[in-house]
Amino acid sequence: MKIIEVENLEAGYNRQPVLHGLSFELDRGEFLAVCGPNGSGKSTLIKALQRLTPLLRGTVRLDGKSLFQLKPREIASSLAYVPQVSEAVFDFTVEETVAMGRYVHQKNRLAGESVKDRLAIEEAMKLTGVTGLRNKSLSQLSGGERQRVLLARALAQETPVLLLDEPSSHLDINFQLQIYHLLRKLQLEKNKTILVAEHNLNLCLPYCQHLIFLKEGRIVAAGSPLEIINKEIIRQVFDLEVELRENTSSGLPEISFIHSLGQRTVQSEPEITDRS
Repeated sequence: MKIIEVENLEAGYNRQPVLHGLSFELDRGEFLAVCGPNGSGKSTLIKALQRLTPLLRGTVRLDGKSLFQLKPREIASSLAYVPQVSEAVFDFTVEETVAMGRYVHQKNRLAGESVKDRLAIEEAMKLTGVTGLRNKSLSQLSGGERQRVLLARALAQETPVLLLDEPSSHLDINFQLQIYHLLRKLQLEKNKTILVAEHNLNLCLPYCQHLIFLKEGRIVAAGSPLEIINKEIIRQVFDLEVELRENTSSGLPEISFIHSLGQRTVQSEPEITDRS
Protein backbone atom coordinates (compact mmCIF):
# COMPACT_ATOMS: atom_id res chain seq x y z
CA MET A 1 0.00 0.00 0.00
CA LYS A 2 1.26 3.46 -0.89
CA ILE A 3 1.87 5.57 2.18
CA ILE A 4 3.19 8.62 0.27
CA GLU A 5 2.01 9.61 -3.21
CA VAL A 6 3.42 12.69 -4.94
CA GLU A 7 2.18 14.01 -8.29
CA ASN A 8 3.51 17.08 -10.13
CA LEU A 9 4.87 18.62 -6.94
CA GLU A 10 6.09 22.19 -7.14
CA ALA A 11 7.55 23.80 -4.04
CA GLY A 12 9.78 26.71 -3.13
CA TYR A 13 10.21 30.04 -1.39
CA ASN A 14 9.51 33.71 -2.14
CA ARG A 15 7.25 32.65 -5.01
CA GLN A 16 10.22 30.96 -6.68
CA PRO A 17 9.90 27.20 -7.24
CA VAL A 18 12.80 24.99 -6.21
CA LEU A 19 11.08 21.73 -7.15
CA HIS A 20 9.52 21.27 -10.57
CA GLY A 21 6.93 18.61 -11.39
CA LEU A 22 8.13 15.84 -9.05
CA SER A 23 6.14 12.60 -9.08
CA PHE A 24 6.92 9.44 -7.10
CA GLU A 25 5.40 6.94 -4.69
CA LEU A 26 6.61 5.34 -1.49
CA ASP A 27 5.31 1.99 -0.28
CA ARG A 28 4.71 1.29 3.37
CA GLY A 29 7.88 -0.16 4.86
CA GLU A 30 10.10 1.06 2.00
CA PHE A 31 13.50 2.77 2.33
CA LEU A 32 14.00 5.59 -0.20
CA ALA A 33 17.13 7.74 -0.56
CA VAL A 34 16.95 11.10 -2.33
CA CYS A 35 20.39 12.16 -3.55
CA GLY A 36 21.82 15.01 -5.53
CA PRO A 37 24.26 17.93 -5.41
CA ASN A 38 23.93 20.88 -3.06
CA GLY A 39 20.98 23.05 -4.06
CA SER A 40 19.21 20.27 -5.94
CA GLY A 41 16.09 20.48 -3.74
CA LYS A 42 16.56 17.55 -1.34
CA SER A 43 15.81 19.53 1.83
CA THR A 44 12.98 21.42 0.15
CA LEU A 45 11.34 18.12 -0.78
CA ILE A 46 11.42 16.87 2.81
CA LYS A 47 9.91 20.15 4.04
CA ALA A 48 7.27 20.13 1.30
CA LEU A 49 6.08 16.68 2.39
CA GLN A 50 5.30 18.25 5.77
CA ARG A 51 3.63 21.35 4.27
CA LEU A 52 6.48 23.54 5.53
CA THR A 53 7.23 25.44 2.32
CA PRO A 54 5.32 28.65 1.50
CA LEU A 55 5.01 27.70 -2.16
CA LEU A 56 3.37 24.30 -2.57
CA ARG A 57 1.41 23.03 -5.55
CA GLY A 58 0.50 19.63 -6.92
CA THR A 59 -0.81 16.56 -5.15
CA VAL A 60 0.62 14.95 -2.02
CA ARG A 61 -1.24 12.16 -0.27
CA LEU A 62 -0.31 10.63 3.08
CA ASP A 63 -1.87 7.22 3.55
CA GLY A 64 -4.48 8.11 0.92
CA LYS A 65 -5.39 11.51 2.43
CA SER A 66 -4.57 14.86 0.86
CA LEU A 67 -1.77 16.69 2.64
CA PHE A 68 -3.70 19.95 2.18
CA GLN A 69 -6.70 18.64 4.12
CA LEU A 70 -4.78 17.33 7.14
CA LYS A 71 -4.35 19.25 10.37
CA PRO A 72 -0.79 19.78 11.67
CA ARG A 73 -1.33 17.23 14.44
CA GLU A 74 -2.44 14.65 11.86
CA ILE A 75 0.67 15.28 9.78
CA ALA A 76 2.85 14.96 12.89
CA SER A 77 1.13 11.66 13.69
CA SER A 78 2.26 10.28 10.33
CA LEU A 79 5.65 11.93 9.74
CA ALA A 80 8.60 12.44 12.08
CA TYR A 81 11.32 14.77 10.87
CA VAL A 82 15.04 14.70 11.64
CA PRO A 83 16.56 17.98 10.39
CA GLN A 84 20.17 18.69 9.62
CA VAL A 85 21.96 19.30 12.88
CA SER A 86 22.40 22.93 13.88
CA GLU A 87 23.35 25.00 16.86
CA ALA A 88 20.94 24.68 19.77
CA VAL A 89 18.57 27.67 19.88
CA PHE A 90 17.04 26.77 23.24
CA ASP A 91 19.16 25.08 25.84
CA PHE A 92 16.98 22.07 26.68
CA THR A 93 18.43 18.91 28.12
CA VAL A 94 18.72 15.78 26.02
CA GLU A 95 15.84 14.13 27.86
CA GLU A 96 13.62 17.19 27.49
CA THR A 97 14.37 17.31 23.75
CA VAL A 98 13.56 13.64 23.21
CA ALA A 99 10.35 14.05 25.23
CA MET A 100 9.17 16.68 22.73
CA GLY A 101 8.54 13.81 20.32
CA ARG A 102 5.64 12.76 22.54
CA TYR A 103 3.75 16.07 22.31
CA VAL A 104 1.63 14.90 19.38
CA HIS A 105 0.27 12.05 21.54
CA GLN A 106 -0.50 14.22 24.58
CA LYS A 107 -3.99 15.70 24.48
CA ASN A 108 -3.46 17.29 27.89
CA ARG A 109 0.17 18.24 28.40
CA LEU A 110 -0.58 19.52 31.91
CA ALA A 111 -1.28 15.91 32.90
CA GLY A 112 2.39 15.06 32.40
CA GLU A 113 3.93 12.00 30.82
CA SER A 114 2.09 8.72 30.69
CA VAL A 115 3.72 5.34 31.18
CA LYS A 116 3.62 4.87 27.41
CA ASP A 117 5.35 8.23 26.93
CA ARG A 118 8.11 7.30 29.36
CA LEU A 119 8.70 3.91 27.71
CA ALA A 120 8.91 5.50 24.25
CA ILE A 121 11.37 8.15 25.46
CA GLU A 122 13.63 5.61 27.16
CA GLU A 123 13.60 3.25 24.18
CA ALA A 124 14.42 6.09 21.76
CA MET A 125 17.37 7.24 23.88
CA LYS A 126 18.63 3.68 24.22
CA LEU A 127 18.40 2.96 20.48
CA THR A 128 20.37 6.08 19.60
CA GLY A 129 22.93 5.74 22.39
CA VAL A 130 22.14 8.99 24.21
CA THR A 131 20.82 7.62 27.51
CA GLY A 132 24.01 8.58 29.31
CA LEU A 133 23.63 12.15 28.05
CA ARG A 134 20.08 12.64 29.33
CA ASN A 135 20.91 15.46 31.77
CA LYS A 136 23.29 17.35 29.51
CA SER A 137 22.09 20.46 27.69
CA LEU A 138 22.19 20.55 23.91
CA SER A 139 24.82 23.29 23.98
CA GLN A 140 27.19 20.88 25.73
CA LEU A 141 27.00 18.30 22.95
CA SER A 142 29.03 17.82 19.81
CA GLY A 143 27.33 18.06 16.43
CA GLY A 144 27.21 14.28 16.14
CA GLU A 145 25.67 13.90 19.60
CA ARG A 146 22.99 16.48 18.78
CA GLN A 147 22.23 14.59 15.57
CA ARG A 148 21.57 11.42 17.56
CA VAL A 149 19.36 13.36 19.98
CA LEU A 150 17.26 14.69 17.09
CA LEU A 151 16.88 11.15 15.78
CA ALA A 152 15.84 9.98 19.26
CA ARG A 153 13.17 12.71 19.35
CA ALA A 154 11.79 11.47 16.01
CA LEU A 155 11.76 7.86 17.22
CA ALA A 156 9.90 8.87 20.38
CA GLN A 157 7.22 10.36 18.13
CA GLU A 158 6.34 6.81 16.99
CA THR A 159 5.20 7.63 13.47
CA PRO A 160 4.98 5.20 10.54
CA VAL A 161 7.23 7.46 8.42
CA LEU A 162 10.67 8.90 9.20
CA LEU A 163 12.01 11.82 7.13
CA LEU A 164 15.72 12.49 7.61
CA ASP A 165 17.70 15.35 6.10
CA GLU A 166 21.33 14.21 5.69
CA PRO A 167 21.39 12.05 8.84
CA SER A 168 25.09 11.25 8.42
CA SER A 169 26.19 14.89 8.65
CA HIS A 170 28.51 15.68 11.59
CA LEU A 171 28.82 11.99 12.48
CA ASP A 172 32.07 10.04 12.44
CA ILE A 173 32.19 6.98 10.19
CA ASN A 174 31.35 4.61 13.05
CA PHE A 175 28.16 6.45 13.98
CA GLN A 176 27.24 6.94 10.32
CA LEU A 177 27.08 3.18 9.95
CA GLN A 178 25.31 2.79 13.29
CA ILE A 179 22.60 5.26 12.25
CA TYR A 180 21.97 3.42 8.98
CA HIS A 181 22.03 0.04 10.72
CA LEU A 182 19.41 1.42 13.12
CA LEU A 183 17.26 2.78 10.29
CA ARG A 184 17.40 -0.59 8.55
CA LYS A 185 16.46 -2.33 11.80
CA LEU A 186 13.47 -0.01 12.27
CA GLN A 187 12.40 -0.73 8.70
CA LEU A 188 12.62 -4.50 9.10
CA GLU A 189 11.38 -4.94 12.67
CA LYS A 190 8.85 -2.09 12.96
CA ASN A 191 7.89 -1.67 9.31
CA LYS A 192 8.97 1.97 9.34
CA THR A 193 8.85 3.83 6.04
CA ILE A 194 12.05 5.82 5.66
CA LEU A 195 12.98 8.68 3.35
CA VAL A 196 16.47 10.13 3.65
CA ALA A 197 18.03 13.04 1.82
CA GLU A 198 21.67 12.03 1.65
CA HIS A 199 24.86 13.25 0.00
CA ASN A 200 26.97 10.18 0.84
CA LEU A 201 26.02 7.70 -1.87
CA ASN A 202 28.37 4.94 -0.76
CA LEU A 203 26.83 5.06 2.71
CA CYS A 204 23.14 4.89 1.80
CA LEU A 205 23.18 2.54 -1.21
CA PRO A 206 23.36 -0.74 0.75
CA TYR A 207 20.32 0.25 2.85
CA CYS A 208 17.79 1.76 0.44
CA GLN A 209 15.56 -0.18 -1.93
CA HIS A 210 14.95 2.79 -4.17
CA LEU A 211 16.90 5.87 -5.10
CA ILE A 212 15.93 9.22 -6.61
CA PHE A 213 18.50 11.56 -8.14
CA LEU A 214 17.58 15.24 -8.10
CA LYS A 215 19.28 18.02 -10.03
CA GLU A 216 18.04 21.61 -10.19
CA GLY A 217 14.76 20.54 -8.63
CA ARG A 218 13.93 17.83 -11.13
CA ILE A 219 14.13 14.05 -11.03
CA VAL A 220 16.98 12.92 -13.27
CA ALA A 221 16.76 9.21 -12.50
CA ALA A 222 14.79 6.89 -10.20
CA GLY A 223 14.99 3.18 -9.51
CA SER A 224 16.90 0.60 -7.53
CA PRO A 225 20.63 1.20 -6.87
CA LEU A 226 21.54 -1.55 -9.34
CA GLU A 227 19.38 0.05 -12.02
CA ILE A 228 20.59 3.64 -11.86
CA ILE A 229 24.10 3.71 -10.41
CA ASN A 230 26.30 4.07 -13.45
CA LYS A 231 28.99 6.46 -14.66
CA GLU A 232 26.71 8.27 -17.09
CA ILE A 233 24.08 9.15 -14.49
CA ILE A 234 26.70 10.17 -11.91
CA ARG A 235 28.26 12.43 -14.56
CA GLN A 236 24.86 13.90 -15.45
CA VAL A 237 23.84 14.56 -11.83
CA PHE A 238 27.13 15.62 -10.24
CA ASP A 239 29.23 16.72 -13.25
CA LEU A 240 31.84 14.29 -12.02
CA GLU A 241 33.86 11.46 -13.54
CA VAL A 242 34.07 8.43 -11.23
CA GLU A 243 35.07 4.81 -11.23
CA LEU A 244 32.63 2.13 -10.11
CA ARG A 245 33.48 -1.14 -8.41
CA GLU A 246 31.49 -3.80 -6.61
CA ASN A 247 31.36 -3.59 -2.84
CA THR A 248 32.29 -7.05 -1.60
CA SER A 249 29.95 -6.94 1.42
CA SER A 250 26.83 -5.62 -0.31
CA GLY A 251 27.36 -6.70 -3.92
CA LEU A 252 26.26 -3.19 -4.97
CA PRO A 253 28.15 -0.58 -6.97
CA GLU A 254 30.53 1.62 -4.97
CA ILE A 255 31.85 4.94 -6.20
CA SER A 256 35.55 5.71 -6.35
CA PHE A 257 36.72 9.24 -7.04
CA ILE A 258 39.30 9.91 -9.72
CA HIS A 259 42.02 11.98 -8.10
CA SER A 260 44.11 14.09 -10.45
CA LEU A 261 46.58 16.41 -8.78
CA GLY A 262 47.12 18.29 -11.99
CA GLN A 263 43.43 19.08 -12.45
CA ARG A 264 42.00 22.21 -10.87
CA THR A 265 38.28 21.88 -10.15
CA VAL A 266 37.87 25.05 -8.11
CA GLN A 267 38.99 28.44 -9.32
CA SER A 268 41.30 29.79 -6.64
CA GLU A 269 42.07 33.38 -5.80
CA PRO A 270 45.41 34.72 -7.13
CA GLU A 271 48.22 34.32 -4.66
CA ILE A 272 49.05 37.48 -2.70
CA THR A 273 52.71 38.18 -2.13
CA ASP A 274 53.68 39.96 1.06
CA ARG A 275 55.48 43.16 -0.02
CA SER A 276 55.76 44.78 3.40
